[in-house]
Amino acid sequence: MPAAELAAEQAAGVVFWGCEVQGELVAVMGIQPVHELHLIRHAYVHPAFQRNGAGGALLDHLRRTTRGPMLVGTWAAAAWAIRFYERHGFRRVSDQAKDRLLRTFWTIPERQVETSVVLASPPLEEA
Repeated sequence: MPAAELAAEQAAGVVFWGCEVQGELVAVMGIQPVHELHLIRHAYVHPAFQRNGAGGALLDHLRRTTRGPMLVGTWAAAAWAIRFYERHGFRRVSDQAKDRLLRTFWTIPERQVETSVVLASPPLEEA
């Protein structure tokens, strides 16, 4: 991510957390509080460290340090990302709720709204 984009994300309230292994940054997640929700805005794990717990450890840290429901939006075709979040207790919201949430909390093109999913933890019906 270019420095200017990082600065803009931070100015918008996104807080970034990282996971290091032997001094090397191997995973990063950004989270943004919005009203009573927390939006996961970024989640990256170095390919050599995927499926080794770094992403899950960061997600667990975010859960321990925040209160309230968490939402994440991702491409519907990103099956690996959806599986990751579902393994960690996130559940997809309905298409109607997805459209409303994406239009309310994300600034993305309409085509991206159409081709994305939103997952919630706890599941939206319980939130």
